[in-house]
Amino acid sequence: MSGAVLSLLGNSGGAASAVTITVDPATITGINIGGTASAQYQLNSSGNAFQIVNGGAATLLYAWCVPASQAANYEVYASLVSGSLSGGSSATDTWLALTSTRNWLVSTTTLQYATLNVGIRRIGTTTILAAADIELAAEAV
Repeated sequence: MSGAVLSLLGNSGGAASAVTITVDPATITGINIGGTASAQYQLNSSGNAFQIVNGGAATLLYAWCVPASQAANYEVYASLVSGSLSGGSSATDTWLALTSTRNWLVSTTTLQYATLNVGIRRIGTTTILAAADIELAAEAV
């Protein structure tokens, strides 16, 4: 499945400005020898999507909202397609405002995976502007 992108024209003080919403498919894998392995997908309120592997530093995947100043006007819906998420994950099957950072993760001392379908819409609307599958996998060996 390919990622989805939609550009919208907004009106702010008489000047039209474009907003681009993107959700790209991603596969995030954490492998750890002799410890806990984890893979995490994160959407933040600054309009960026990140991956975090094995508790390390966040790595930028892409900007989900351009310009970032518009991010607070959107919300995300994550649906679990397969597998299971770990504790500490944001809720699934409900709309969550992107005024806060949202995280979904798998963390294990064996093997764990999950596939999410993530969609973004403008608050107060019903149209999903962008959606894609996110695959998370963690294996401790």
